[in-house]
Amino acid sequence: MTTRFDLFTPVHKALRAALFDAMQQVARCDFALAPEAAAVAAALLRLSGFLSEHADHEDREILPEVARLSGELAADLQAAHARVGGLEHEVVRLAERLEGAPPVERLSLGRRLHDALGTLVAEQLLHMRREETEVNRLLWAHRTDAELVELHGRVVAAIPPARMQEWFALLLPAVNGPERRALEAIATGHAA
Repeated sequence: MTTRFDLFTPVHKALRAALFDAMQQVARCDFALAPEAAAVAAALLRLSGFLSEHADHEDREILPEVARLSGELAADLQAAHARVGGLEHEVVRLAERLEGAPPVERLSLGRRLHDALGTLVAEQLLHMRREETEVNRLLWAHRTDAELVELHGRVVAAIPPARMQEWFALLLPAVNGPERRALEAIATGHAA
């Protein structure tokens, strides 16, 4: 069996792990304690940065390719990006309000944050699954692995080196051995 180049699964594994970690951190947080609430807020803002960048990469490089092959699927995915982006914005808004809030307000914000993050996680999981199945099938039917590697290369090339190191720190612990070796080859500048 031949394995095709997969634009989505490795990065989605990392984002899923980060989403699950954030959900656990929010669930365990005693929001009455300012340092715990601040740690949760910082973790959520960091997560939001990765989620937003990932969506931007897809919007800039991958969705135009999908649109050339299936305008309807591309429109659905753009709508999904807008929907999860709105949910993400709500999580960020609540996280930012934690700083400087009195304990009683932090407790209320914590409950709302737990609910909002849970909804974001659920929507992200469905969205990522759709990309991993429908979009991969579409791309594999119409593009060679060399073309997909080139597309991936454009995404990677747009990420500044220091930020790429942050992405690798997120990615490497979340993937299996073959995926890790492929990512390490990218990090060292060797084709996988």
